[in-house]
Amino acid sequence: MADRMTVGIREPHATDALSDALGQMARDGAALLHAFVNARGLTLVIAPAARRGPEELVLGPGPFARPTRAGHQLFWGVEHTLPPVVWHSASRRRPVRGRGLHLMPLGPVRGDVSESLAYQLVVLGDEIHQVRLRAGYKRRHVAEAMTGADVSAALLVAERVTGTSPVAHALAFSLAVEQALGIGVSAADQQARVVLAELERITSHVGDLALLAASTGTVAAAADWFRLKETLLRFQAALAGHRYLRGVVGPGGQRRPLSAELSALPALVTAVRQQVDAVASALDATNSYLDRLHGAGRLPEYPDGAVYWTGFVGKSAGLTRDTRWDAPYAGYGTFTADLAPVSVNRPDSYGRAWVRVGEVRQSLAMLSRVMDSGSEPETTASQGRPGDGGVGLGTVEAPRGRLCYRLEVHAGRVRAASLTTPSQLNWPAVPLALEQRNILQDFPIIDASFSLAVSALDL
Repeated sequence: MADRMTVGIREPHATDALSDALGQMARDGAALLHAFVNARGLTLVIAPAARRGPEELVLGPGPFARPTRAGHQLFWGVEHTLPPVVWHSASRRRPVRGRGLHLMPLGPVRGDVSESLAYQLVVLGDEIHQVRLRAGYKRRHVAEAMTGADVSAALLVAERVTGTSPVAHALAFSLAVEQALGIGVSAADQQARVVLAELERITSHVGDLALLAASTGTVAAAADWFRLKETLLRFQAALAGHRYLRGVVGPGGQRRPLSAELSALPALVTAVRQQVDAVASALDATNSYLDRLHGAGRLPEYPDGAVYWTGFVGKSAGLTRDTRWDAPYAGYGTFTADLAPVSVNRPDSYGRAWVRVGEVRQSLAMLSRVMDSGSEPETTASQGRPGDGGVGLGTVEAPRGRLCYRLEVHAGRVRAASLTTPSQLNWPAVPLALEQRNILQDFPIIDASFSLAVSALDL
């Protein structure tokens, strides 16, 4: 029983070379965007602290020549770099023992539409002492499905990695293909990409806020958030032919032109801003909501290392990394001027909600800037003329954080593909948040405050 109550990191892949490289990156203020294994061994894709393009650091082959079963194990298997998470029985943390401790299983089959993920909670009464996670129940072999496919077929796979961020995945995929083949994109299409990406961000955050309100029992606020999300989804369907904006973004340009509904975007921005302000203000005056969020799922101080929590999880912990500012793409360099990433040093459920509300308001401001820029972001069909091929890297700020695709493209086909999602980077934070003297009644609130995708983990 003691072994079953043990939580720790899985057997690490770390060597002296890897530990030294990650330590130097941390000291230099760099971030690890992506890691993958191929015939050359382990390759790290690094975002330097200075504003310049990503760099690749090859650390193989040696012990890294053997591919892992899932890319996220490269991130979660590096000792002293990431918060401890265990996927199998191996453990390196001291087990919790004592009279009255119980092991409470939850999942992998859970209620409503929750994805397959197994929690094992070590509890004493109602207090959570340790957490063990196990994923991989529905791995879909996403990179393998892209490899060998033509670019258009691989793009369809990328759009379906997660249901709530098809634009982000299509955009990261397209940026990688465009870099690999030397394809240019018109200024109008760049603006259209900003519009679509920010609409997706707003819709995703509003949906998360609805689930968070529902987890605290504030059902009226949850209904208001859900109603606002439905308004956004209907607008997106009229604008691009799909409620979640699939089938629009592609390499070299847009696969489907935006409709005349684009002219209604300024009115939508105004209406959404008013509703967001009204609901958020009402919740900030609701004690039953605030009491459940403040302090719940508080993260400890971030450990030293080069892999940072990303998106609203990192920003609620005081980090300001955001790809739209760190390495602007799709015209963001223009539309983020005089703005700064939303950030607060409050790494609990309230802080994660606060960052989402701030990012919704910021996205609305960006949409207003696009529409006021003097030219409507009408889209055109792809005009790119692909070259012979090459390697491309596409990094974007998805609704949940940094998303990275690395593609090798030749003769119109994807020869190799790998990706790193924000959920892969942030899932290690969940056990840490749950273990900080929380009670079982806080579990659904903390879970909703992260709102991470298992589908973006079981790749």
